[in-house]
Amino acid sequence: MAKKDDRRARATIRDVAEAAGVSPMTVSNVLNGRLQFVSALTKKRVEREIERLSYRRQASARSLRVAEQRSIGMVIVDESPQFLADVFTCQVVAGLANVLNRADYTLTIQGMPRRHLPESMIMRNYEVGGFCAMVSGPVAERAEVVGRLRALKQPVVVFQEQCDPDDPDLCTVRQDDRGGGRLIGDHLLARRVSDLVMIVPSLHWPAVENRIGGVRDSLAAAGGSARLSLIESASESFADVQSAVARYLAANPPPEAVIGANDPVATAAMLYFMDHGARVPEDVRIVGFNGFEAHRYSRPRLTTVVSAAYALGERAGEAMLARLKEGAFASRDEVLPVQFDPGATT
Repeated sequence: MAKKDDRRARATIRDVAEAAGVSPMTVSNVLNGRLQFVSALTKKRVEREIERLSYRRQASARSLRVAEQRSIGMVIVDESPQFLADVFTCQVVAGLANVLNRADYTLTIQGMPRRHLPESMIMRNYEVGGFCAMVSGPVAERAEVVGRLRALKQPVVVFQEQCDPDDPDLCTVRQDDRGGGRLIGDHLLARRVSDLVMIVPSLHWPAVENRIGGVRDSLAAAGGSARLSLIESASESFADVQSAVARYLAANPPPEAVIGANDPVATAAMLYFMDHGARVPEDVRIVGFNGFEAHRYSRPRLTTVVSAAYALGERAGEAMLARLKEGAFASRDEVLPVQFDPGATT
């Protein structure tokens, strides 16, 4: 049975105007950036009521029929302005976009830091039929973002997150990152490694949290005698990763194995060790995560876990299209497997 349409309960521009004590034209001026007609104080008051009422501007009747039914919004909450530079994100977006393209849907993408989400255009305009989201930040902040999307009363697909909400219109699509972490831990323990270091970015991502958890699961299952230390890098850039490794080695002996939160992090660490006279894998073993094409260019070839990023995007697109057609998600938690790829660095 199709889900009951609740758009009539959403706030209108007149509701916002009445709450802010201004005219509907003033609200329209704020929404359209015609700020030469609006004082700073009035603008702030209108924006406060827009957020409080969860108002989203509706398109014209014709545009609404076309845009809502044939467009999906993709929200990427990332502190980096280069949010599409990440290969994992690009693979997910490509898989999602291609599924939607084949069904004659468009994909609207907006990336932003979390603090900019409430006033973002994609949140304020009622022009998409559902949302997909990839969210960074601490657990509580990610939950806040998902809550804002759910409050819009449209179907939502969240990537890489583990959610257990009461809302049947929320679906999570993720890969088995924790299982991938266990594969890495088991592989290194089989080689009698007892001192491991994992390099992670300072920005929290649910996938990385699960990869750490998986390695720890493996060590605990083996009796807990092996030690895992975390190195936090300011970002995933080559320079920041190498600086983080240098700081660690200035205060600690070299580890037996280094695990990168992803392949570029692992490769930057590997090159630092090799440039400073260490042999890979004889002196230090290196493992990455994601297994995209670029990892094959390193020498020795990087040991890694192959991600299902493109398939994640495809699965999310299929889930959203089915939800729009049938009125309900067939599954509210989709988990795709990962595969271990033994290279020459372990």
